[in-house]
Amino acid sequence: MTMLPPPASTSDPKSFGYSTVQERWPKIIKGCIDDVSDHPELIPQFEKILQSIEQDLKIIKFTDEEIALNPNLKFYNDNFVDVHWHNGPWLYLECYIYQAINNIFLKANLPHYDIFNRLKQSTLQSSEVGITELCKKLSSLTLDTKDSDKLVLFKEFIDISLWGNSTDLSLLAGDVSLEDIKSIQGEEIRKKNEKNILVNDTKAIFEHLTARSSSGIVDIILDNSGFELFSDLVLAIFLLESKLCSKVNFHCKQIPWFVSDTMIKDFDELFFEISKFHNKHVDKFIENIKAYLAADKMAVVTDPYWTMSGPFWDLAKFPVYETLKSSKLLIFKGDLNYRKLTGDLNWERTTSFAEAIQDLKNANLPIVSLRTCKADVVVGLPEGVDERLVKEAGDFWSASGKYAVISFFNPRQ
Repeated sequence: MTMLPPPASTSDPKSFGYSTVQERWPKIIKGCIDDVSDHPELIPQFEKILQSIEQDLKIIKFTDEEIALNPNLKFYNDNFVDVHWHNGPWLYLECYIYQAINNIFLKANLPHYDIFNRLKQSTLQSSEVGITELCKKLSSLTLDTKDSDKLVLFKEFIDISLWGNSTDLSLLAGDVSLEDIKSIQGEEIRKKNEKNILVNDTKAIFEHLTARSSSGIVDIILDNSGFELFSDLVLAIFLLESKLCSKVNFHCKQIPWFVSDTMIKDFDELFFEISKFHNKHVDKFIENIKAYLAADKMAVVTDPYWTMSGPFWDLAKFPVYETLKSSKLLIFKGDLNYRKLTGDLNWERTTSFAEAIQDLKNANLPIVSLRTCKADVVVGLPEGVDERLVKEAGDFWSASGKYAVISFFNPRQ
């Protein structure tokens, strides 16, 4: 068996995990202390986590009491890594933190408390222009069109879902038609949007969807709430109305996770916040989503698997696989899902996506990763690209959020 590369580590100054443990995690815990002022009795427990990180103490296994409250923690203990905070696998330790935070609220009999809710909702108001423009455009575009036009639109909606609120919305904003999108100006904007997409399998994904019947389920394993969730809903509407699938399942986290990850309740939070815009196109968008949900053409689901600490390589061994194995396409959103797909290992950056997902490639699942790069691991790059970007943007280009990948593995071709 080929030796795997080591995981990204919090002890490696060349890893983004190093600055994460030194700066980002303490900042997140301090933010929790500020935001839990309505339950001051919980503050000492957050201070204990903060002290443990800052003093680089050894992490400890979850207790029997904690496992009784959350049986999924047994997985963490079964795969326990006996390390200190500043010298361990970044992915495991980061997942461990959010489970430890959740434990505080479970012990306090506050199982539905989302300590990150204020941060999640604060970002939506700044996205009002983008949201209203996209809702307006959705109401005017004919989405069920011929395949050549459908591909043009598919690229746009994939880009919106990929970049979230950092995307250039100029192509879909205002009173533009499909002909405008296909125009020379549209092509220029598309090239501008695509120059930082280092791996772009969009056309192959579209061909996979159109090579089969219009029926079938697309499963989206979500990342962030707020504008990104909105953009994922926009993509889902396009997939359904263009008849590229007959249903979209949205897979959420069960607990507050990595600050901004989507939970089931964040759908209603999104609808409530954007309804404050008092815009007829936004109201119509909300109405359409709720109609799709009522008709079972969209579904919002969750499973504890998405908050485990390990790679997704063993997905076929867990119950969630039964709900995914007949999927027409799985779309994994965001940086964390990419890290879990690839094991968060220090792969050579020219390693193929198929190799990096290891045993998952044997699960017969068509897998897409839409990922803005905010961590160390990147695979599938052509020769010389990494070296060029290091010269242009420095060693940490892969954690800057300025570059992205649209990677596709298809075992059914």
